[in-house]
Amino acid sequence: MNTLKKQMVELNQLCNENDGIYHEIAHSYGLSDSIYWILYILYSSDTPVSQSELCNNWYYSKQTVNSSIAAMATKGWIALEVIPGTRNKKNIILTEAGREFSARVIGETQEIEETAFSRITEEERDLFISLFRTSNQYMREEYEKRRPSPGK
Repeated sequence: MNTLKKQMVELNQLCNENDGIYHEIAHSYGLSDSIYWILYILYSSDTPVSQSELCNNWYYSKQTVNSSIAAMATKGWIALEVIPGTRNKKNIILTEAGREFSARVIGETQEIEETAFSRITEEERDLFISLFRTSNQYMREEYEKRRPSPGK
């Protein structure tokens, strides 16, 4: 196997390992991956997060967001608030119960992340993020070159 192919296989294995770590954390709290990540996003955000932002910025399908939100609302973890000046766009707001649960679950995850990442220098973290972002950008560009245009 050539070097580039070996590197791509290893990178994809590492990405899947990372996904697996977060899956184990979510599962240990009885959460689906999508609910876990939505709680992570809501708990970590300084501003309200809308359903459309979860779809556009976090690459979740509308169906995934809607079913996760319904499940979280049933548990009393979130409430939906109509965004002023819109017809039906809504922000997802953690309730007090949602904040308490997220503080335990997501707070623990963030402590783990911070401890692990603090073992890497700031320069290495910056480089890692930059390279990962660039890799994703190039992957998207190459994929879009090969993807048929709408209507063709």
